[in-house]
Amino acid sequence: MRKWIFIGITFIIFLFSCKEQVSTTVLEPEQNAPFNLFDTINYNTGTEVNIPIDSSSFLGLHTHIFSKRCNQPACHDGTFEPDFRTVLSSYNTLVYHPIIKNYETDPLAFRVQPGEPNISMLYHRLTIDNPPNFESMPSSGIPLPDDQIQLINNWILNGAKDMFGNDPQQTSLQPTCYGVVAYEYLGNDTLRVDTIRQGQNIDPFVVSGNTDLDLWFLFIDRNINGDFVLGNELNYNKIKISTDAYDFSNAITFDLEIELLNPLFMNSIYSEPAGNDFPHYQHLVFNPSDYGFNSGDRLFIRTYVQDNDHPTPTEIPEENSPFYIQSYFSFDIL
Repeated sequence: MRKWIFIGITFIIFLFSCKEQVSTTVLEPEQNAPFNLFDTINYNTGTEVNIPIDSSSFLGLHTHIFSKRCNQPACHDGTFEPDFRTVLSSYNTLVYHPIIKNYETDPLAFRVQPGEPNISMLYHRLTIDNPPNFESMPSSGIPLPDDQIQLINNWILNGAKDMFGNDPQQTSLQPTCYGVVAYEYLGNDTLRVDTIRQGQNIDPFVVSGNTDLDLWFLFIDRNINGDFVLGNELNYNKIKISTDAYDFSNAITFDLEIELLNPLFMNSIYSEPAGNDFPHYQHLVFNPSDYGFNSGDRLFIRTYVQDNDHPTPTEIPEENSPFYIQSYFSFDIL
């Protein structure tokens, strides 16, 4: 009996000693992990910062006026310009943007001319009812309140700053090539070949190869004031020809001749009939076989012209232009 009592007391003492030993092995916090700065952030403040929108800023104009009164279905929701769906689309289709539907007499230059509300089409359309074609906006027939029109007037007067308060930067479009016209010289006769394509008008046209080929280009540009500029006012004027649409590193380069006095007037845009005769000033006459090109080769064209508004020449088509553009400006040698 005494033996069993001794064993029981010994077991109880063992249990308490084990429990005490476990409780003394807890590590200090700095021994568990390095200090984490993000542990000090309180994410449960329960409050949100609400910054009121300045009604006189462009963000305020879009929030309170353009997005509510102008961004309407089948109107300025992307269906018609200006595009008032977003702040960016609104600004980019207003400030220094050329006007599509303009006055026949005394046309205006831009939808918004910074500092000049009286010559800004946006301000005209909000304040002047001039039917037909130039009725006052919004088209609902309910005019904007005078205080909202004054906010738009003040924004234009103060320089038409963007949503960040930056002054607008006036830019201009780069030159565009509206097509190539190509002739082969057959003795005293010529044959137009840019219309001889293997399918659609975007496919390469076909040439004989061992004959002189005359390539004419229609360049049209807009200057910083939105006025049209024709090819006779462009500079640099070069052309490259390569057998690879995306690699012009070994292309042959020619200077384009400028026919200032005798341009080629053609009723043609992208080798299709157009409504007017357009002057083609730049052209090149060359024989593909003289430069090692043979039957079966497909030759791709890139032209380079420069206007007075850009510091470097414009490449047409560019390397990243869609392939159908690359294909249009190419020809196959039979």
